[in-house]
Amino acid sequence: MNTKTFHRLRVGITLFVLAVVVIAVVRNTFALAVAGALAGMTFIALARSKARVLIDEREKIVREKAARMIYTIFTPTIGLSAIILLLLDRNRLFYLEFIGIVLAYLTLFIIVLYAISYAFFDRKYGGEGDEE
Repeated sequence: MNTKTFHRLRVGITLFVLAVVVIAVVRNTFALAVAGALAGMTFIALARSKARVLIDEREKIVREKAARMIYTIFTPTIGLSAIILLLLDRNRLFYLEFIGIVLAYLTLFIIVLYAISYAFFDRKYGGEGDEE
């Protein structure tokens, strides 16, 4: 990734976070607005580096481990949340059922996306798909 692509990515993520915050404020969802603002400030603080685009092996391994840890924590968390929300009483808290459905779809999407990307990278880096 060159410097120009890195800056575009940083601007795109910043605009996305800004849009989420603005929409949350307009819809009076202040918890989402605060979460978005905190996420945006964290991203800007951490991405403030002098466009260090060149990465070494250590940084590559750290990124891979961080992505794997996020998948390991996030997927079961939203999956369990989806199950709990789907099991709640449908008549009194109907909107929670819809949130559970969305979380269930997101969980399934993440699982499928992970499986496809794993198969792709396994083939790309010479894996035969057979583990002995």
